[in-house]
Amino acid sequence: MRKNNSYWLFTVIAVVLFTFGVYEFYNARAYRQSLEDTYNRAFFELTDYVDDIDTLLAKGLVATSAGEMATISQELSVQASAAKACLAQLPITEVQLDKTEKFLSQVGDYTYTLSQSLINKNTISEQEYESLSSLGSYATTLNQSLGDLSKNVYNGTLRFGSNAKISPQRVVYAAEEDPFSAIEKKFGEYPSLIYDGPFSEHIENRSPKLLENARAISKDEAAKKIADRFDVDVKSVAFAGETENSNMDSYLFKFPKNGGEVCVSLTKKGGYTVYFLENRRIHTEKLSVEDAIKKAQDFLAASGYDNMQNSYYEKQGGVATVNFAYKQNNVTCYSDLIKVKVALDNGEIIGMEANGYIMNHSKRDIRTPALSKQQARAKVSSKVNIDTVNIALIPKDSAREVLCYEFKGTAAGRNFLIYINAETGGEEDIQILIESPDGILTI
Repeated sequence: MRKNNSYWLFTVIAVVLFTFGVYEFYNARAYRQSLEDTYNRAFFELTDYVDDIDTLLAKGLVATSAGEMATISQELSVQASAAKACLAQLPITEVQLDKTEKFLSQVGDYTYTLSQSLINKNTISEQEYESLSSLGSYATTLNQSLGDLSKNVYNGTLRFGSNAKISPQRVVYAAEEDPFSAIEKKFGEYPSLIYDGPFSEHIENRSPKLLENARAISKDEAAKKIADRFDVDVKSVAFAGETENSNMDSYLFKFPKNGGEVCVSLTKKGGYTVYFLENRRIHTEKLSVEDAIKKAQDFLAASGYDNMQNSYYEKQGGVATVNFAYKQNNVTCYSDLIKVKVALDNGEIIGMEANGYIMNHSKRDIRTPALSKQQARAKVSSKVNIDTVNIALIPKDSAREVLCYEFKGTAAGRNFLIYINAETGGEEDIQILIESPDGILTI
């Protein structure tokens, strides 16, 4: 009887295991098929978007009006963004596609710059047309390459995911020869585009102006600077690693304070503080925002940052974060930005971030505005009631700075900042000023 029970128990277990195995087999096969369908859909959508990009760039070569170029640039931006999203879905993470992605980032951005040139100058230079023509040639090459690949997908000789190794972290293409590597090689001579836009080559290659003539310091020197700056024992300052951030390499350190920990980043050249942040509990708020701004101003002055003007602030979790910009001869240089965090329980400075200041601070050659204040005021909508007028250098996406009149005023129950180019009278930017008990911010 006991043997029969054991036999039936073994049979039941075997049937259950077999059934479970069959279920898992078909479930895994269905998953692989679903994954392959997802890859195929992303690939064919990518092909369609690149085909549209190729067509739009061809149209851009013969466009002469600002309106038509603006329409083309807008469509290119949409198609290029969608193409990048599709590219990110394909199982090609082991292949570096930097140049292909850079191309997709630049096409819409560059044609937008050309449309602005037509608006402001009424012409596009021969060099700009050559760059546009070069982008068009690469679009055609990419389009043809994807077209060839699509034929292989249709006839089954190329199957995305069929040979892939799948893990929870990533998908790695495991075919003998990755077809996308050949596409990337065709971008080997991809030109460097220098233009007035955020994806211009010169943006990536910028060097921090504050560090241009600075001397490199060692880790020990950096630790000593931190110990002196925060008045702590240098033995408590622990090295926590290094950051290689293009042209702003830095050291990372940590040290204990007030039962918490302070993290500090110092540039390897010059030993300037990129940021520091103290992690501690904030108790009952006792200070006003005005008190916090005064504490932050005193801190910056004592730290050697002169002529810093506070602009906006945000209050959250018992901490006031105050933004400061450098002023040169009463001209506010908004690129030279420093953020200071002040604890509202005791007024302690618990954080600072100076990336903008380090990247941009220098002695500027600021010219006298070509327009008077009254001439610039005439460029502002009559619907705006002006409260104050200042002169400012405002940063553009290309890292270029523009000298402007900054008009602060109200219209339709809202506060505005309107920037009029002090040379041309053009309207450079409009910001809405959001004022609340928790801060003053711009959007």
